[in-house]
Amino acid sequence: MTLEEFINKKQPIWSELEGYLNRGRRGNIGSATPTQLNRLGYLYRRVTSDLAIARRDFPNDRCVSYLNTLASRAHSGIYQSSPLKRNTIRQFFSSGFPTLFRSNLGFISAAFLLFTLGFAATYWMALVNPQIAEKLAPEDIVDTIHEKEMWTNIPELQRNLFASFIMTNNIRVAFLAFASGIMYMVGTVYILAFNGVHIGTIAGLCHVHGLAHPLWTFVSPHGYIELTTIFIAGGAGLKMGYALIGPTLFTRKRALTDAAKTAVKLIGGCVVLLVIAGVIEGFVSPSGLPPTVKVGFGFATGVLLFSYLFLMGRSRRPLIPTNAAD
Repeated sequence: MTLEEFINKKQPIWSELEGYLNRGRRGNIGSATPTQLNRLGYLYRRVTSDLAIARRDFPNDRCVSYLNTLASRAHSGIYQSSPLKRNTIRQFFSSGFPTLFRSNLGFISAAFLLFTLGFAATYWMALVNPQIAEKLAPEDIVDTIHEKEMWTNIPELQRNLFASFIMTNNIRVAFLAFASGIMYMVGTVYILAFNGVHIGTIAGLCHVHGLAHPLWTFVSPHGYIELTTIFIAGGAGLKMGYALIGPTLFTRKRALTDAAKTAVKLIGGCVVLLVIAGVIEGFVSPSGLPPTVKVGFGFATGVLLFSYLFLMGRSRRPLIPTNAAD
C-alpha cells in the first residue's frame, strides 16, 4: 500500500476521532454515553494501530507526527479526569505527571543535553584556563572562591528567607525556560545553555581552588530535584517551540494549542517539585549535617524522584470497555 492509499483509506477514521475530541473540548468526554465511549475506544485503537503501521512503513512522513499527536490527545481525553472532578490533583501527581514526563522524554532529554553541553564546556575551560572562566562568573562569587570560602554558608536564622528566595528564583527560571519556548525554541535553548554555562563555570572554579567537595556536598541534597525540574520545564518549552516549527498536518495555532496544554501540565508538576527542592536547599543543604549524610540524603531523593517519574502510573488500566467492537 502506498502512502497516498494509506491516508485515503484511513482518513475517515482519523477525522471521526478528531471530531470526538474537538467536541470533548466544549464538554466532558466523561459524560458521554456508553455507546459513544465504545465508539471512542474503537477509534482510539484504530488510530494507535495506524500509528504503528505508519511508523513502520512511512517513518519519515508527516502523518506519523499527526497520528502520534492525535493518539496522545485521545489518550488524554479518555484516561484523564475532568479538572473539576474530585481527587483530580491526587490522580495527576500519582499517575498523570509521571506519564506526561515519560511521553515527552525526548524533549526533556534535549533540554538536559543543552544544559550539559554548556556545563561541560565551561567546567573544562575553568580547569584549563581559570582566568578566562572567571570572566563568565559573578565577581562576588569569584572573590569568595579566591578567599577559599563558600557563599553557601547560610546562618540558621536566615534560612527561612533563603528558602523562600530559592523557591521563587527557581520557579522563575522554570517559567522562563517554559515560556521562552514560544520563540521557536530559541529562548529556551538560550536559558538552558546559559544556566549550564553559569553553573559549569562556578563548579570548575571551585574545583581549581579546592572547593569541589563543599560545593557538591551543598548541592547534593537538592540538586537532583532542582535540576531535573529545570530540564522538564525546558522540555516543555522545547515542545511548544517545536510545535511552531513542525506543526505536522495541523495549523501552527492548533499544534501550539495542543502542545501548550501538555506543557502547562508539565510546568504545574515542576512548581510542586521546585517548592520541595527549595525547602531542602534552604534547610538541609546549608545545615551542619555530616557531608556523608548530605550526599546520602541527595542520593535517596534522586532514587525516589526517578522511581516516581519512570515507574508511577504504569499499572493504570484502561477505562474503555473491553467488549468494544473491533
